[in-house]
Amino acid sequence: QRQDVHMEMFMYRIYSTGIETAAASTILIPILFLYQIFIFHNIKKTASYVIFTLYLTAMCFLVGFPSAAGIKIGWSYNFIPLYGMLTDITNSYLNILLFIPLGISVPCLWPDYRSMMKTVGLGLMTSFGIEILQIFTFRATDINDLITNAAGTLAGYLIGRMIIKMIPQLDGLGCRKSELYLLYGTVAMVMFFFQPFILLLSEPFYP
Repeated sequence: QRQDVHMEMFMYRIYSTGIETAAASTILIPILFLYQIFIFHNIKKTASYVIFTLYLTAMCFLVGFPSAAGIKIGWSYNFIPLYGMLTDITNSYLNILLFIPLGISVPCLWPDYRSMMKTVGLGLMTSFGIEILQIFTFRATDINDLITNAAGTLAGYLIGRMIIKMIPQLDGLGCRKSELYLLYGTVAMVMFFFQPFILLLSEPFYP
């Protein structure tokens, strides 16, 4: 019965994240099409960036990204690797799954990240940033999350390498490393400053 409750909560969280991400897209997609006009100049690349940006946005909702209107400092932490991981194995699996799309997308889109070390390093830095930001959301900062997120990025990278071999045309998109950082920064700014408005937009879709 408890397993059913956990599954029900998980499915509701996925549903709510989908609704919130769709609401966020009403802000993010117009911004990306402005980037298309002034920076990217490649509609296929911009379409790929829209998908990647919405993935980053969904990740922010799932991990609990702080907003300007709701910063609350409270620090719970675990700095002992693997401590308590087996007692919360479901969360570990979810952390791995959450970062697999990052590991797939980054080497596929950005040739500068075709190195395994660079891609996993980006996954680690992304995870580390999340753990630091969770200080402002009353969520736990846990070294196990860094481990599982890095594992998910690595798994995604291995899948991404196979995709690159099957679709060599990806290099023709001309994605630049600076554009990756621009997407990260754009999502962070929108989530920090507009998250309350996004949640307000999504309210009518909740049961």
